Amino acid sequence: MKLKNYVLLYCLTCLGLVVSVIGYDWYEGSNFDSQWHSLGLYSLVVSFVLTSLYFGYDLWQQKRQAAEIKLLNDKLVDLLKEGAYHHVILKPSDPYYQLAQSINAIQSKQKRFVKNFVRQQRGYFSLLEYLTSGVMLIDQDNLIYTANHALNEIFAKDLNQKQSPYYYVLDNFELIQLIEQAIRTKSDQAKEIKHHQDGEKLLAVQVRYIPLSKHHFLIMCLVDDVTQKRKLEQQQKDFLANLSHELKTPITSISGFSETLLAGALSDQTVSRQFVEIIHRESKELAELIEDGLSLARIEDDRALNLTSFNLYAFCNASLDSFTKLIFEKQIKVKLEVEPDLEIVCDQRKLRHILNNLLQNGLRYNRSEGKLTIKANLLANEWQLIVSDTGIGIEKAEQKRIFERFYRVDQSRTKAIAGTGLGLAVVKEYVELLSGDISLVSKPNKGSTFTVTLPRFEL
Repeated sequence: MKLKNYVLLYCLTCLGLVVSVIGYDWYEGSNFDSQWHSLGLYSLVVSFVLTSLYFGYDLWQQKRQAAEIKLLNDKLVDLLKEGAYHHVILKPSDPYYQLAQSINAIQSKQKRFVKNFVRQQRGYFSLLEYLTSGVMLIDQDNLIYTANHALNEIFAKDLNQKQSPYYYVLDNFELIQLIEQAIRTKSDQAKEIKHHQDGEKLLAVQVRYIPLSKHHFLIMCLVDDVTQKRKLEQQQKDFLANLSHELKTPITSISGFSETLLAGALSDQTVSRQFVEIIHRESKELAELIEDGLSLARIEDDRALNLTSFNLYAFCNASLDSFTKLIFEKQIKVKLEVEPDLEIVCDQRKLRHILNNLLQNGLRYNRSEGKLTIKANLLANEWQLIVSDTGIGIEKAEQKRIFERFYRVDQSRTKAIAGTGLGLAVVKEYVELLSGDISLVSKPNKGSTFTVTLPRFEL
């Protein structure tokens, strides 16, 4: 109740009492008539009634104000709880009108803020789902905030268990240690770790410490499966190491025999001819090695298919023409079991690499007066190219490795046979580029049969 209201109430009460006392004194001491006495009593009654009315009005005002205050308080509580967005409506003459307007303005601003926040949050979550890297966010209470689909695929389990402690969900001790170290040191951590899940995986992990305030932070884990990448890098290193080793042998021979000739051996026709033949042979082996190495290097840039329709019989004959000299020298009997009118759709250049390397392999490791057979089979959705020889064959233990780069079978059996160890690796690479498969059946001293199965492409 305001101060002026108390003053007014006090004045009315005093006025009523004064009038009552004067009326009573006049009636007792001066024998005034009863009219004055009645006036005093009337004033007293009026004062009482006015006071009662004022107290009643003030009580009603207090209840109304209490209800409005409760309404405003409830609205503030709703704002804190992000409750329903309903404005407080008061009359402009109400003393709490301005306060209600301020609360309504705060509510509208909060509504816009929450709407924008939810939209941005959805955008961020959508972005996380499109990332190829696995991502997990952890809050300062060690609880998972979110984890994307890529992370689930890497670990082959559902890791998006929100509000769960990360150390109960993750099953990789090294990763848990890395997160703990980031929290303890308040710094970023990075490491490649091993994960055993359906075989061993190599994971590149980055743990980011993100401070939000003095006592709040987020931990972001970025995980990439680099297993294939590291294998490829190791293969490249091995390839360069093996290529360097293989190049060294012919280069050393060429250099050594050339120096000998220059030193005076040219005068001896027999020796000089022998040395020149060795230099010529080693030069051819060097050129072949370089060509095979370049073929493997070009495969990565030659993934697009150039499909054309062509006659397979003529195609095989053209490849055989390239080996006429070797066929004649070893007296190999070649049998071409391909229908003369067989048309196929394939990438001719890639198929040429496949067939030429299989023919070279079948002729080199064949015995003198041996046999070489080329067949073609049409299946429902595939077709097969089969190259068989009657050569030295391959031990079963070695058959799984013959498609590795620079791998050659038992050196005691192939020492006298020139070769780079890259031919069958080239074949396998090109077969896979054509979405096909290659298999081998071989017996030592009986021969080998390579079967290439390719899809029946359509133009």
